[in-house]
Amino acid sequence: MIYIGTSGYFYKNWVGEFYPADLKTYEFFDYYAQKFNTLELNSTFYRFPKITTIKSWKYKLKKINSFKLSIKANRQITHRSKLKDLDELKSFISICKNLGNSLGVILFQLPPSLKYDIDLLIHFTRSLDEDIKYAIEFRNDSWYRIETYAHLKDKNIALVWHDYNQDINFEQTADFVYVRLHGSKGKYKGDYSDEFLFDLYSRLKEHESYVYFNNTDDNSAFKDALRLKAILENKI
Repeated sequence: MIYIGTSGYFYKNWVGEFYPADLKTYEFFDYYAQKFNTLELNSTFYRFPKITTIKSWKYKLKKINSFKLSIKANRQITHRSKLKDLDELKSFISICKNLGNSLGVILFQLPPSLKYDIDLLIHFTRSLDEDIKYAIEFRNDSWYRIETYAHLKDKNIALVWHDYNQDINFEQTADFVYVRLHGSKGKYKGDYSDEFLFDLYSRLKEHESYVYFNNTDDNSAFKDALRLKAILENKI
């Protein structure tokens, strides 16, 4: 199964191009869910989610078959404490579990300033519930080494395939794949070529995969997601 979506969905600049001009803002998600089968919720990075909010999402999703909501971990966990605040981590996971079967993957996006520290990674991952899927996006290239891959494979945690630093590392460390595409021009802008999307699909088609387009600043995200979906459905 390949899940395709975008990082966030509540973008008013998408009105008129993706969302119909007369669509109310409270109708955005229902429309989005007609087009895609997953969403990466990134508002949780800035605001720690409340149980009531997650339960509200669960209510929305129970009427949508096979839709998966992936959740970006709060910055207190990844950026401020730099993986050392395990109480916040456990609280975050506990809240996310209220989604039940609608929960896709919990994403940990690490800051560029956080360099390789295998002991830190081992200590952090000991606190993860094993019945949930996790993915880690390293933005400092020092993490890309055999020791990191071996530990992630042992824990079945996905190394995020991303292009924040331009080149994508396609090392697979879990029984699923997690992809974040930040824009061909960088800084969340720029669409992707057909050649790139076909190559990506060839790498994903044999695996359970979660693909999120984060090139949201210039309206490329939903366009690229729709194109990849069309490739999946053999429409191009």
